Amino acid sequence: MKKLFIPFLFFVVLSSCQQVDKDPEINILGYWNLVEVTGSISNLDYSGSEIDFSEKYIFNDDGSFIKITNKIKGSGKLLTVPEQALGLYELIPSDNSAHLFELILTFETNLDLVANCGEGNQEFLYINNSKNLTNFSWAACDGLGFIYSK
Repeated sequence: MKKLFIPFLFFVVLSSCQQVDKDPEINILGYWNLVEVTGSISNLDYSGSEIDFSEKYIFNDDGSFIKITNKIKGSGKLLTVPEQALGLYELIPSDNSAHLFELILTFETNLDLVANCGEGNQEFLYINNSKNLTNFSWAACDGLGFIYSK
């Protein structure tokens, strides 16, 4: 009986070690819609219907993204037809305990949609521990922060 039990136990241990976690901690792919707008200077915090424009990111499994917005950069005016920008993203595990991942977005088209302090064609976004996508690229120059959710 012992001879059968030891190989069986060995098989159970090995099979449990080889299982792949099929429920990833976060899946970046798909649509991320704007759910909150914050500002450090004016202490504003808008969410839901208080946000007067729409904006989203779409992340594809080939490393490309699309950013779509109906707000004109630096203006309170809305576009009747939303604009979009295309580019590539890189997903990096974060060293910061407040973030799960960092995303570096490199825009290839419509650079007017890049949300940063005028520093080229990149945005730096984070997936926080609440599994929201955050874009505080403008915060360094007293701009707004944006929070997106799937």
